[in-house]
Amino acid sequence: MRSRNFRAACVCWVLGVSVALGADAPAPPVEKPGWKLTFQDEFDRPQLNDMYWFPAYRSGRKEYFKRIGKPSRWTDHNAHYVIENGILKLRVDEKLPHRPDKSTPCVSCIQTSDHRFGATTNEFQILDKFAQKYGWFEIRCRCARGEGLLNAFWLHQHEPTKQEYTPDGQRRKLGDGVVEIDIIEQMGKEADSGLVDLNVHFTKNGHYRYKQPFDPSKEFHVWAMEWQEGQIDWYQDGKVVRTYKGPTPQEKMFILMALFQYSGWIGKFDPNLTYPRDFEVDYVRVYARETK
Repeated sequence: MRSRNFRAACVCWVLGVSVALGADAPAPPVEKPGWKLTFQDEFDRPQLNDMYWFPAYRSGRKEYFKRIGKPSRWTDHNAHYVIENGILKLRVDEKLPHRPDKSTPCVSCIQTSDHRFGATTNEFQILDKFAQKYGWFEIRCRCARGEGLLNAFWLHQHEPTKQEYTPDGQRRKLGDGVVEIDIIEQMGKEADSGLVDLNVHFTKNGHYRYKQPFDPSKEFHVWAMEWQEGQIDWYQDGKVVRTYKGPTPQEKMFILMALFQYSGWIGKFDPNLTYPRDFEVDYVRVYARETK
């Protein structure tokens, strides 16, 4: 399954040949003309690399919510995952992530930044393992399918006071500035339809639904986003599928990958869902434009 075994397919990528339906999309070469590789994890080791990742979903945010009087949705923020044959599997199982019962909301997530608070919400330490402003962000993945599941690959503001909720407990609104960029957000209930969400939160015109010509839970595909000042372009298997023009983040952002399970806008939790459910990631690569 590994992309390194698809040398002939990589040639097809470079030449712009379309990927046949029902087949894994090949990974492009690591070398990218005009770009400098700044972050790379091919998940070739049996354990998660703690130089790169925090294996939890925004654990600092749980404390932030407590201080601003908001309840946390999650019983446990710690991730459940396995790495097999060079594939990271962000996993939801019957008992893990830990929760009172399998219908309780849960999330398996890894991210490249977190934060910790001091005595007040104005006293915090940002714990960056990686964050970047502008560039090319790429993932090769296969999504989990099922009602009440959400597969996510995001960029997010690393400063806690600039995330979704202000220090006085107010949720930000459209037009308040960019908090999050969804490189891909895919609801498991929509696997058959091929729909994905591409978002620039919280802008007025940066929300798109794109219909892929395939089921993203059946094969691996490559999603990428180029972020530059005033513009974001989304790519699927090497082809531009959406372009946003408007306000973009003015600070560096961190990477977040997650598989969520809950009842809400992503659908109603299916009590008969069989486990495990995996959001499978072949690699993550980030580049910055080379300067002359």
